[in-house]
Amino acid sequence: MSQTSKKIKNLIANNEDFEWYPTTDEIISAMNKDLHYLFDKGNLGNSYRRRREELFYAHSDWDRETKKDVYSYTVKSFLDVGAGDGRVFEALHGVDNDIEIRRRYGIEIAKAQADDLINRDIFIIGRDFFKTSLFDKQYSVIFSNPPYSHFVPWTEKLFKEANFGVMYLVLPVRWKQSIDLRCGIELYDVKNIGEFDFLHADRTARARVNLIRITHKKVKVEDRQGSRVYGSHIEYGKEDEPDSFERWINETIGTFEAETEESEDERSLKLKQQEIPELVESFEVEAKALLDLFKSIGKTPGRVIKAFNIDRKSILEIIRENIRGLKNRYWKITFDKLSAITTRLTHNTRHKLLSEMEEFNTLDFNEDNIYSIVIWVIKHFNEYTNEQILSVFDALTSQDYVKAYKSNVHWTQDNWRYAKEKGKPEKYQLDYRLVTHCYKSYRYDQNTVDDFIVICRSLGFNIPDYRTLDFEALGDEQQFFAANGELAFTVRIYKNHNAHMKINQQLMMKFNIEVARLRHWINSYKDIQSEFDVSVVEAFKLWNTPNLRLLETGDIKLLGFDEKKSA
Repeated sequence: MSQTSKKIKNLIANNEDFEWYPTTDEIISAMNKDLHYLFDKGNLGNSYRRRREELFYAHSDWDRETKKDVYSYTVKSFLDVGAGDGRVFEALHGVDNDIEIRRRYGIEIAKAQADDLINRDIFIIGRDFFKTSLFDKQYSVIFSNPPYSHFVPWTEKLFKEANFGVMYLVLPVRWKQSIDLRCGIELYDVKNIGEFDFLHADRTARARVNLIRITHKKVKVEDRQGSRVYGSHIEYGKEDEPDSFERWINETIGTFEAETEESEDERSLKLKQQEIPELVESFEVEAKALLDLFKSIGKTPGRVIKAFNIDRKSILEIIRENIRGLKNRYWKITFDKLSAITTRLTHNTRHKLLSEMEEFNTLDFNEDNIYSIVIWVIKHFNEYTNEQILSVFDALTSQDYVKAYKSNVHWTQDNWRYAKEKGKPEKYQLDYRLVTHCYKSYRYDQNTVDDFIVICRSLGFNIPDYRTLDFEALGDEQQFFAANGELAFTVRIYKNHNAHMKINQQLMMKFNIEVARLRHWINSYKDIQSEFDVSVVEAFKLWNTPNLRLLETGDIKLLGFDEKKSA
C-alpha cells in the first residue's frame, strides 16, 4: 500500500476525508515552470509589488565558467489553502531549484494532517477555510486545489478576501461556465496554464481540471525625483484600486457615505483569569462590539467626517489598527498563560521562542488556532530543551573541572584534573564542584547560574520560579532547594564575578548523562555503568528513564486549553 493510500485510509477512519485529492506531479511541475517563466520574463522580481509591499526577490551571481549571470528567486510567502500532506510545499522549487520559499503557510481542516504540517515548520493560519479570514493578510503566492463539490464558494472567498501577488487554482474545467466566478475574476488577469486529469493520480478520479494563474491587472509606474526618471516598475493594479481589506470594509461595515447614525456599544471585559474557552467567547463579544462600532461610523454623514478633518483613508487605517490591536491583546493574554512552559527555558531560548511566536498575532483568535499554537510550542519547546542543556553544559565546561570518560584511553594514564596543555577530552563529565564566570548588570540579563536553575527544573529538581541568584550577597552561600525540599546546589558569588558552585551529585549525574545521551557519547546502559561507576540496576534505570522533562501533546493543559481538543 502506498503512503498516500495509507494517509487516505487513516483520514477515512478518523472521519476526516474532506475530498482530499492530492495534487499530481504534473500539475505541480506545470506550476513550477509557470512561476519560473514569470520570473524569467521579468514579470516578478525586486520591482514587482502590490501597494508597494515587496513580494518577490531576484538574485544574480556571476558564473565564471559560462561567463553569464545565474539567477535565483525568493518567494517571500506561500500559502496553500487545503494543504493536505504538504506535498506542494516540498515540490515547489522552480525549474532548476532556483526558487526558494521563505515562509510557508497552510490552511488544513484534517487534524492529523494539520498537526503534522506544524511539526514540519509550516505555519497553520487556520483549520476551517470558511472560518479563516484572509483580508488582513498578504501572501506572495497562494495555491489551492479545492474540494470540487465546493469549488465555487471556495474560489469566491479567495477572490473576495485574498491579497496576493500570484494565485494558482486547480479547478474543474467547468469553472468557465460559472457566472459567479466570472464576476469575481473580472478584477484580475487570468491565464489557463493547462488541462489535467487524475486518472493515474495517487487517488484516482474522473475529473478533468485546469490549472489557472490569477494576477492583478498590471500598470507601469515611473519612479521620479523632480523631473528626472530613475526607472520604472510593475505594480499590481492602480493605486486607488481597493484591495481585499478595503472591499471587506465596504461590504461588511460600510462606505462611510450613509446618512444615518447608530449609537456606540461600549464593552468592558476582565480577561486575566479566564480560561481559553471563556477567553475566545470574550474575544468574539468584543470583536462584534468593535464591528458594530465601525458600522455606526460607516453610517456617519460624510460632512461630519469631513468636519473632523478625517479622510476615508485615515478611517480605514484606524479600523485596520483596531482589528490588529484587538487580536494582539488577546494573543498576549494567551501567551502569558505559557509561563508554565517559559520558566523551563533559559534566557536565550525563551527569547527565541517568544520572538518566533510574534507572527501568531496575525491569526484569527479562536480555539483551533490556539490548539495549533500549542502543538507548535510543544514541538519547539522540546527542541529548545535539548539545545539549551547542551549550551549550559558547554558554558559550565572548564578544563579544571572535567573528568574524561574511561573510553578516552589516552587520558586515563594521568590524574583526572588535566593540565591546560593537554586540551579538553573528546568525551567528558563535569565535576559536581566547579567555578564559572557569572555577571549581569540588569535584572533580566542572562547569566549562567540562572540558566542552570532552568536546567535543574528540566531534570526534575523543580526550583520555584521566584528563586534567582542574589548578586548583592557577595561571599555568602546561597542555597537552591527543589519544591520537595531537596537541595539542588549551593553557590557563592565573589567580586571578580566568579560563582563557586557545589551541585547535588545525583543532579550532576543526570545532567552529565542527558548530555552524553544527546551527543551519543553513550549508547546503552552498559556505557553508563562503565563511565559513571553505578550498579547495573541503576544504570539500566537511568538509561530507560530519561531525566530530561519534555512535553507531550497531552501537556496542552499547561496553556489552560481544554484537553478534549487533543483527543
